[in-house]
Amino acid sequence: MSNQVVISKFGESKEAYSIDILKRLIRETNSLDDITKAKRYICSYFILCSNPHGVFMCRPDIKNFEHIPMKNISMLIHPITKTFFKQSNSEQPLTKTEFNIAKWFIYDNSLTCVATCNPAKQRIYKIQGQLYLNIFPGFLHQLRPLADFLANIHQAIKIIFTHIWDVWCLGDWNVTEYIIKWFAGMATGRKMY
Repeated sequence: MSNQVVISKFGESKEAYSIDILKRLIRETNSLDDITKAKRYICSYFILCSNPHGVFMCRPDIKNFEHIPMKNISMLIHPITKTFFKQSNSEQPLTKTEFNIAKWFIYDNSLTCVATCNPAKQRIYKIQGQLYLNIFPGFLHQLRPLADFLANIHQAIKIIFTHIWDVWCLGDWNVTEYIIKWFAGMATGRKMY
């Protein structure tokens, strides 16, 4: 299963996560190759996170993510096991393989992200191979094109950001960008990670 496919599906679910659906998807599989649907289902709701340590769960009902500590993840991702038997040829005995969805998600799943809050970035993105989950929930107002604002509004905002860049950040763009992200996090009620 391609990690790119899984990444693009995370957070797009419209219905709440259901352990019963996961159980049904696993029960319906006939071979280890068919388990992809169950993997995709679980990866559309959950993603491992190294900072803060744990798992982020997509919550379509609140249109946001919930951080779950690793010690509590077994409440949502049950250790559902399915046994498969495969025979490579008629002369060989059957080979028994067990698949545990919880074990696969925690130990074999290679998708691990770092949580960040950045209003300018998409939901999931990569920088130098590191996967980031943007937990910025969006603005509480409708975004309008810059052209819709009057010239005096543009000038006032330019003065504010020039002051931040010049006085607070001493002309350092990296610090200015941090302050902008801090404002975005503060405006949405989040602490910076």
